[in-house]
Amino acid sequence: MVESAQTRLFVHVIMAILSMVSLGSSGLSRKRVENMPTALIIPIILLPSAILTMVISYPYANAITENDGKVVEIDVKSPFRGADGEIKLMGVVHNTGDTPLEVKLGVNTTTTTGNAPEKTVMEEAAPYSRVLYPYSVSPFKFSIKSTDPQSQTTLNGIGKPFLISFEKLSTPNYDGLVILNYTNIPFGENAALVGTVKNSAPFELRDVAVYASAHDKNRTQVDSVKSNIIPVLEPGQEMAFTAIPDPTSESQIEYYSCAGVDMNPQMNKLIIEDNRVVRYDFEGPVAIRDLKYDNASDSMLFGVKHYNPDGGPLGIKMASNEYSGSQNPLSIMLDGNDLSIDRTATNDNGKVLTMNIVIPPKEHEIQIIGISNLVS
Repeated sequence: MVESAQTRLFVHVIMAILSMVSLGSSGLSRKRVENMPTALIIPIILLPSAILTMVISYPYANAITENDGKVVEIDVKSPFRGADGEIKLMGVVHNTGDTPLEVKLGVNTTTTTGNAPEKTVMEEAAPYSRVLYPYSVSPFKFSIKSTDPQSQTTLNGIGKPFLISFEKLSTPNYDGLVILNYTNIPFGENAALVGTVKNSAPFELRDVAVYASAHDKNRTQVDSVKSNIIPVLEPGQEMAFTAIPDPTSESQIEYYSCAGVDMNPQMNKLIIEDNRVVRYDFEGPVAIRDLKYDNASDSMLFGVKHYNPDGGPLGIKMASNEYSGSQNPLSIMLDGNDLSIDRTATNDNGKVLTMNIVIPPKEHEIQIIGISNLVS
């Protein structure tokens, strides 16, 4: 057989590939390759191209690695059909890391529409807590249509919930912001979680809701519940909440657990003397406790602990219409020691004094002196 130029080119290319990956050590001789039929050489050449295409199709930037997946643990329970006819798939999500997260969950369902082949569809859901703080737990619940008469779609199967994505946040956790007063025993004909939530912070709270997991007599979670949203909760204000389970699960509920509060984290307003207000914000994966204004020293006082065991940064922003930026109106103390403050930064919406400090490991006390200098 006369060897064509194209075949000779294939042979040279495959020899180059074999040389690069050191296949010669496996005992595959040059003579065997040269004698290999062209039909077998072509797939071997195409194989690296296919592998390269697969790598390009799944960029690392959008992937969740195995280590990332371990940061979020999902505990899912048996699904049930709700009173609305939809399938409820619920459980809890654990943040096992040291950074606040915004989490998105997914579950694959298989459906058929008419006589068309079976199709896989991904449903999405989020935990009831918009910010999943380190070492905390939040319930979740998917509501999946079992049939859709309008499109003639039927649900055939449901997979296991998985982590679609998560975003690392710099949203502080304010310990002791609210006081929950409730009984974990279901109340009334609808076996609801009822109680009151009180704002114990010196600033208003927005979009407040209470969530919990419902359990049967065997301590198995049978539902996830979230209360009505309270748009604004003023300092010292106490309001009632009700979290109603699905009617099909209410007869099984013996108690509620893991009750928590979800709220919208925004720039806060601290009320100081003569009902004047200072707007401020914190940025960092930290727990803030006992925040208050002390009139005698004209100071903002609070305790702080960084979630990172080695400590880390905390950004403090103070808004002021009067601050000229010519000199620093504040001093900041960490455990009684004076700290230096970074330069001020001005945004388009007004003047904002920004302080960037490093929180050492363990618990610490912060005092920001001269708060009244920021207001007229």
